[in-house]
Amino acid sequence: MCGDSCCTKELEKEAYKYNQILVDKYIRSSISKVSSILDIRARKFDEHFQGMMKQSKKEFHEMFERTYGKIYLQNSDVFIDFFVELETYYRKGTVRLSETMDTFFGILYQRMFKVINAQYMFDDAYLECVSGHMTDMKPFGDVPHKLGIQLRRSFVATRTFHKALVRGAEAADRLADLKVNADCYAASAAMRYCGACRGQQESGGGVCSGYCTKTMQGCFGVYGEVSPSWDSFVDAIDKVSERLLGPYNIEIVVEPLNIKISEAIMNFQESGLNVSRKIYSLCGKPPQYSRPKRDGPPAVGFDSRPKREGAGLREGPPSEGLEIEIEPMRGTGGRRKHKKTAATVESRSALEKIILDIKQKIKETKQFWLNLPYQYCNNLSLLDPSNDTAPCWNGTNTSPTPTHPRTSDAPLLPPLLSEQTFALQGLTDKLRKAHQGQEVEMVDDTEEVLDGSGSGSGDGDEEDDVEPPSRPDEKEEEEEDRGIVFTAEEDGRNNEVVAPVPSSTREPEVVRASGGARTVEGMSLQRALVCYLVPIVLAWFGGAITNLL
Repeated sequence: MCGDSCCTKELEKEAYKYNQILVDKYIRSSISKVSSILDIRARKFDEHFQGMMKQSKKEFHEMFERTYGKIYLQNSDVFIDFFVELETYYRKGTVRLSETMDTFFGILYQRMFKVINAQYMFDDAYLECVSGHMTDMKPFGDVPHKLGIQLRRSFVATRTFHKALVRGAEAADRLADLKVNADCYAASAAMRYCGACRGQQESGGGVCSGYCTKTMQGCFGVYGEVSPSWDSFVDAIDKVSERLLGPYNIEIVVEPLNIKISEAIMNFQESGLNVSRKIYSLCGKPPQYSRPKRDGPPAVGFDSRPKREGAGLREGPPSEGLEIEIEPMRGTGGRRKHKKTAATVESRSALEKIILDIKQKIKETKQFWLNLPYQYCNNLSLLDPSNDTAPCWNGTNTSPTPTHPRTSDAPLLPPLLSEQTFALQGLTDKLRKAHQGQEVEMVDDTEEVLDGSGSGSGDGDEEDDVEPPSRPDEKEEEEEDRGIVFTAEEDGRNNEVVAPVPSSTREPEVVRASGGARTVEGMSLQRALVCYLVPIVLAWFGGAITNLL
């Protein structure tokens, strides 16, 4: 290894082995630091995101229970399934957010349409016709469209950001397993020890800087091939983080979900009569129920008075049918609460601070792969920076002018390097799509892709950890066991229909109601007077006839 020197063959072999350990340790420790930067922050980001979702669900349940009372508890499966779908997308990517939003509002549309028109019977064909005209009717106003865009962009960017951090850490960790060749070990060992074996470093200043750098560039040149792909990946992460701190901020979208969905419900309540008339003209008028029952539990429906304090609801003057008028809930308080302004670092949320930290730390990894040779020479104290003009070991003799050994042609890229470079390029492409607001499919090899899902799936090791949120505790009362009581008004009369609550809302379903379960609760003033006075008049008239006879 060192040629004619005072070092024996055995000593040279020991030096070779020791140098091999040093080189491998340097590669492993340096790359592991980069991998840890991404992995630790990805875990922290995920932890805070999960906490935010949990808090949002809690606030959603509390507000809707306070606002809509029992009707929400009986229909809570619609909203719980909606949150489950959002969480499933974030974890696994097995759903399309656009389809999730369409399904959610489609189910909500069917249920509310049956509430408003509960005096009629609807079969599957009729409800299919109703759903077919939902886009034209726009019963919820522009809330589904705006909310759908915001949710899709924010969740896509958030999930892609998190998954890119996780997979970027995995790619770096796998690159640490890439071994340098035997020529590298021999050249770096000769650079490190042969000067001493030849007695050339006794008065010298160590290894020449150029000699060390050139030697290690030849050793680590294979890692330099990763640098362009890695730097592009870092730039893409940085751009998506800017979106998450700005227009795609997931907290601004998720936290006020209760306000936005409640606004959609109020929009439908306002336009319910007009929507029903248009549907009748397009789909025909459905048959009415007959033989109403005279007893039953108190009516509960979306048109019942919400209980939320300060929600923009007020009781109007008594109408002919003794109904309670409800004004749409504007939700200004909620919107004002979640309105974001230009924030300083101190005023940002915990999740935003994590994103800022990721943005800063990952920027520091640019040029990391190209700097491996320089860091190696500096970290191992092979150079003597105290005197640049002092004699140094250049590989052949002690000279103030270092020489550079001839390097061989670059070898073919190892398969492991090609695989991880390709993986980084794929992540960069997905990050760019997320930055542009496009839907991103990230297929995980550890998870089976669902047929017809149209998107990739998540990490397989997370499957067992996914637990759907617990449903709100419902009071065990007889009225809830009977089902939802829908209320509607026609010709001054109130007709109510009891319908069973479906157990799932994955697809739009028909909520059937039987004729025998009908009840009559409300009564207009005129009808009450008639019911009260007619028996008296008949009794008086009958008595008069008897006296005449």
